[in-house]
Amino acid sequence: MMRFKATLRTRFVGAVFLLVVLICGGFFYAVHYFVEVLEAELMETAVKRELHELVDAYRQDPKTLIPHTNDLQGYIVQRGESPPAAFPPVLLSWTSGRYDEIKIDGQEFYAGREDVGNQSLFIVLDLARIESLEARLIGIAYVVILSALIAAIVVGYLLSRLVMKPVSQLVGYVATLEPGAAPVRLGEKFGDQEMGRIARAFDHYQERIGRFIGRERAFTDDASHELRTPLAVVLSALPLLQEETALTPQGRERLARIERAARQMELLIEALLFLAREDDGWRAEPCHLEQVLNETADAFRPFAEQKSLELAWTIDRPVTILAPPGMATCVVGNLLGNAIQHTRQGRILLRLQADRIIVEDTGPGMADTELSHIFERRYRGASSQGLGIGLYLVHRICERLGWTIEVQSAPGVGTRIDVVLKPEELTKI
Repeated sequence: MMRFKATLRTRFVGAVFLLVVLICGGFFYAVHYFVEVLEAELMETAVKRELHELVDAYRQDPKTLIPHTNDLQGYIVQRGESPPAAFPPVLLSWTSGRYDEIKIDGQEFYAGREDVGNQSLFIVLDLARIESLEARLIGIAYVVILSALIAAIVVGYLLSRLVMKPVSQLVGYVATLEPGAAPVRLGEKFGDQEMGRIARAFDHYQERIGRFIGRERAFTDDASHELRTPLAVVLSALPLLQEETALTPQGRERLARIERAARQMELLIEALLFLAREDDGWRAEPCHLEQVLNETADAFRPFAEQKSLELAWTIDRPVTILAPPGMATCVVGNLLGNAIQHTRQGRILLRLQADRIIVEDTGPGMADTELSHIFERRYRGASSQGLGIGLYLVHRICERLGWTIEVQSAPGVGTRIDVVLKPEELTKI
């Protein structure tokens, strides 16, 4: 299940929104509590006051007028006699001094009772207007809360733009930086703000990256020179040795093998230095894959013979692509060397087809759990005696060239690796 990852701006707006929700929740609770207290106070105060005034007036004059308004109705009932027709019967069961809410025909009222001699005096207050006022106050509270939430989103968004502005500026500056170029002091562009601290930390990181790139370039330049020089000496001495008349045919064959190995080493150095550079471009030169397979297989044949393995290679058709020859040599050589190393007996087949290079062996094979890790750097299987670099290097080269790798393996049966070439490369030549 995918996990939602909120942006910094979304988190800021969400925090403001949540804060306003909490404030509005407290406000709504306060309003609701205030309305309830006010309602209770109004009801009890109004009814008690009217009933006490009625009691005082009745004691002075039993013929006093009974209160009668749209919201307030008074009653005087002599105990033992029938009450008026409009009198709520439920009030007859009340005791003197009781004040409470009642429902009559679905409507809410607040009533009180006080006894004077044989007379029971009642005041009944209709709560319709008070309930209407309560509903209006609650409605106003809802409108205020809704407006506050909308304002929170708008204000939160505007504030997030203000807060994110220096972050966006820093992102824009960082996006224009180029590794190895003259460093740009970002800390000077933000002063002593919080973003300035981040920018100065990034400046420090830029300096470290710059020193690292400098060391890497120095290493690749030194390695290029120091590795090519002895190879140049070997390659220049080989023609002189081949002109010796005292050489036997076997000696000439060995010198030819040494020359092929030195040429392959030269190509491999070019490939490794290419991988060490950041740029993706290379010199567009034709690479004849049938020649690469023939020379690589011939160079590895003695190692296969030492283990009594049959090494066969077939060319279904010549294939020429635009790619560094050293890259192709490195891929084929590592795959072939890996197959020879892990095969104890049987046969190794190297094959060139129209769109792929195939290396197949009768080695121990691999389980599915191993197949998912074989191209990881320094990974070594249960039966591996290597350093875990060869297949990792093959994977990097294929990624750089846009080639794909297909692996089929089964324990006790063997392994087959297909290097599928880019279709557009095959149509360029």
